[in-house]
Amino acid sequence: MSFELPDLDTKTYDQLVAELIRAIPRYTTLWTDYNDTDPGITLVQLLGWLDESLLYQANRIPTLTDENFLRWVLGLAFSTNDTDYSRAATTDYDYDFQALRGTLATIEQGRAATKASLQRDVLLYLQRPYLALTLPNVELLAQQTNLMIEAQYEQQQDAEKNHLSPPPAPLYVQRAYAQARDEAIVAYVLSNAQWQYQYPRYPNAEYDNSADTTRRVLLLQPVDNSALEQTLLKQVGVYLQPRVLAGNAVRVEAAELTEIDLKMTIRCTRSTAIAATLDALFTLLYSYLLPTGGPGGTGWAYGHAPSADELKHLVLGVPGVDALDAFDYTFYPTIVLAEMAELGANTLLAALPGGNTAMLYGGLPQLRCLDVTATTQPA
Repeated sequence: MSFELPDLDTKTYDQLVAELIRAIPRYTTLWTDYNDTDPGITLVQLLGWLDESLLYQANRIPTLTDENFLRWVLGLAFSTNDTDYSRAATTDYDYDFQALRGTLATIEQGRAATKASLQRDVLLYLQRPYLALTLPNVELLAQQTNLMIEAQYEQQQDAEKNHLSPPPAPLYVQRAYAQARDEAIVAYVLSNAQWQYQYPRYPNAEYDNSADTTRRVLLLQPVDNSALEQTLLKQVGVYLQPRVLAGNAVRVEAAELTEIDLKMTIRCTRSTAIAATLDALFTLLYSYLLPTGGPGGTGWAYGHAPSADELKHLVLGVPGVDALDAFDYTFYPTIVLAEMAELGANTLLAALPGGNTAMLYGGLPQLRCLDVTATTQPA
């Protein structure tokens, strides 16, 4: 983006002289001759001429001034200069600095630069945070780690291009959530690791011989990505480390995932194609319960659990669904034993009375099981 400079050259010579003459009575009552023959008026006209010339010049800021401002922002007279900061920008993966340095290099090579393009490049650089000072800063910087990961992966590919097997593809930061905890900022990182699901033979074949009832079950399959996840967390930590001021603390942890089970029975009208209705329902609920789904598809807020009422509203809004006969929505917390012991709560768990344990939600949703029975039988 670029910004529009104010138009300073908005007054003519005659307007400036008239304003100066009208201001005379505020300073003295002895000056009564405002004709051109008065020597004082001659001086006023000279000042008006000078003022108009200065306004005209100030309104014509040359492109060279913007180029010099770019150099000042970089701290480099020429793109080839080597300074402590430019070296640190390379070792600390400051891609915004390197991109702006590349803009200066192209100008030095003779490419014509416009005021709008120079303003856009400089403003983008200045608006990008470099230090992890606030929660939004930490979230943005954690996602910028992907640039470093991609560069390292390309270097690894080049180093191993003669090997028969290419290096494994790394994980990237899909989302980052920063929260304040214990006088520190914790960056919860959600990777782009793909979750694997399958429709098991049973109970999906339970109603194969039924003309009016179908059951469909989607189950999450375990995949061990722990090594790649730990590598990703270390990479985010390496990227953030030089961007944290002394005295501040920023920790990097994997985003907590709360497994969700959803079981329901829906009733459809007799004219409904059950298979098509189930396809639409599974697609909707699967997308909605992804960490990047949620209301409006903008992603779930960290620690905000999907509500049963919202889920019921979604189900009843699917074309072909006439009623919701049964609905069971549960999620299972991940109990961190170290934290429970620290709170002294582990000795109380065994003393809890029987019955359903209160559900605890943390972090982001992860659909574990979606079990839907659909029927066209009347109630």
